[in-house]
Amino acid sequence: MLTALLYALLAAVFLALIPHQASAASVTIANGTAWTDTAGNPIHARSGNILKVGSTYYWYGEHAVSGTFDSVNVYTSTDLKNWTFSNAILTKNSATELNSSKIERPKVIYNASTGMYVLWAHYENGTDYSLGRVAVATSSTPNGNFTYQGSFRPLNYESRDMTVFADTNGSAYLVTASRKTGGANDTMAIFQLNASYTNVSSFVGWIFENGYREAPAVVKKNNTYYLFTSQASGWYPNQGAYATTTSMTGTWSALSPFGDPAAYATQIENIMTVSGSSTTSYIYMADRWNPLNLSDHKYIWLPLTLNDTSASATLNWYSSWNIDAVTGTVTLPTHVNHATGKTATASSTAASSSAANALDGNAQSSWAASSSTWPAWWQVDFGAPKTITEVDISWFLYKGSEAYHKYKIEISNDGVNYAAIDRTTNTAYGFTTDQVHFTARYVRINLVNAVLFNNPSNWYTPTLYEVRLFGPSTTDATGYSKFASHNFPTYFIRHSNYTLRIDPNVSPALDSQFRVVPGLANTSSVSLESINFPGYFIRKNASNQIVLAQYDGTTATNQDATFNLVAGWADSSKVSFQSYSAPTYYIRHYNYVLRVEVINASSTATVKSDATFARTNY
Repeated sequence: MLTALLYALLAAVFLALIPHQASAASVTIANGTAWTDTAGNPIHARSGNILKVGSTYYWYGEHAVSGTFDSVNVYTSTDLKNWTFSNAILTKNSATELNSSKIERPKVIYNASTGMYVLWAHYENGTDYSLGRVAVATSSTPNGNFTYQGSFRPLNYESRDMTVFADTNGSAYLVTASRKTGGANDTMAIFQLNASYTNVSSFVGWIFENGYREAPAVVKKNNTYYLFTSQASGWYPNQGAYATTTSMTGTWSALSPFGDPAAYATQIENIMTVSGSSTTSYIYMADRWNPLNLSDHKYIWLPLTLNDTSASATLNWYSSWNIDAVTGTVTLPTHVNHATGKTATASSTAASSSAANALDGNAQSSWAASSSTWPAWWQVDFGAPKTITEVDISWFLYKGSEAYHKYKIEISNDGVNYAAIDRTTNTAYGFTTDQVHFTARYVRINLVNAVLFNNPSNWYTPTLYEVRLFGPSTTDATGYSKFASHNFPTYFIRHSNYTLRIDPNVSPALDSQFRVVPGLANTSSVSLESINFPGYFIRKNASNQIVLAQYDGTTATNQDATFNLVAGWADSSKVSFQSYSAPTYYIRHYNYVLRVEVINASSTATVKSDATFARTNY
């Protein structure tokens, strides 16, 4: 007995000594939403970068108030999703010259030889961009109060949008938008930092001469360096591009575009390397600015593919995706772009600008109309109904005359009758994402107008670079159903002016045809989508009337548009519709109009009959 106990104790000690891998924790990164910290406050960390110290990630970034510097903040996380505010490591009160200033694109790197964390940033006065300087601060801890070292022009060269990069061999570099012979930001410059990383030691050289590029970000994979930049177009999005080299002091390749012509309406701030137990992943960190309201800012993170064999980088858009910070594993959504390879047509087509270019998977090719006449339209035919949950559009931009597009997403099952999702209130530049839910065969993008930033009239030619129509691989439903009243067998449920009622001899017949699809709020229940108004669903409203309403993605609408199909109150071989959001309520007709009422076993036979329907599937 004693021996057995001793063996058990030894086994327990042995197992305790074996190192255990941290458990995986895949989290969802949701783009285009308002990100908050663990206290529920907005995350203020614009244009920064992320360092990993031990198992903790430190996210640094800038916070401005009314366009002037307030603080450089740091947030901490172990999963890259849940961020806790740690400290304002540099503030407007850290030094006199910070009282009224601009501190932009702050980056923190670690100097292994000195044990110091070094912050670099673009420095300007509080009113304009005439100084073109860098600012430097240091700390012995990643989240302590940084000591301000001052601002200066590196070797007396102008420096604006910048980044710093610490190489694996201990050398470090400043890459910055500078001025060679033209205007501000005409050419980028690279400097090597001194041993303490607190100043520059030498000028390495000019790159992208007269390219007017800004927002640099450097990442190294194996023996290849990638430098990502944006064009200089103020707060407006533009085509991002990258170059590669095998040495930071060597020759860089020509620029290659990434993403779409608006970089998915972002400006790059950093490339984060996630070195996990299973793999290493690279994350494109970016800012999404609203030029009409700079306080309306979003963080965009996307998985980035770096291919060393071809020295190439690939960036695709995902509204949401998953990352496991422990293993480094990225998991992409399973939805399908149903537009790929399908038939496209348009209201007109310019020479060498096929409608098919807008669904070929190449965001550098485009469809353009044959003239600058507005409105114009572009359409895809899936060949059969497909369920679409997201519409992504890459729009035409012209540097200096950027525009946002007013448009409609028009949907049809027969190519004749169209329902419209009205986006003529859009003010997003370059790239739009619409969360939708409809099942239909045809999708038409109606380009109503373009509103130019600095031009009184719209001289654009209607153009689309790429239209992506995402949805599940399996269609919600391809057929349709009709529902006849139990006590008026020749009367069918139909919509009329967005009100639901029962009528005989329904005209047009499509008004009485509905797709029975998985419930918007609960897939075990059902929702009923109109055939001739795709994207419109039967729902109860606040007055308990049954109406036809367009999908808006809100929880309340989804719940009110979801019903349980149960055995008919008056005939168990037929069906009744139980409200998902109010389970004691059922759909019934009263004076031929549909509404929901409380129905139970003690309800009258008439009420039960009014709440029972015969379903016929087609």
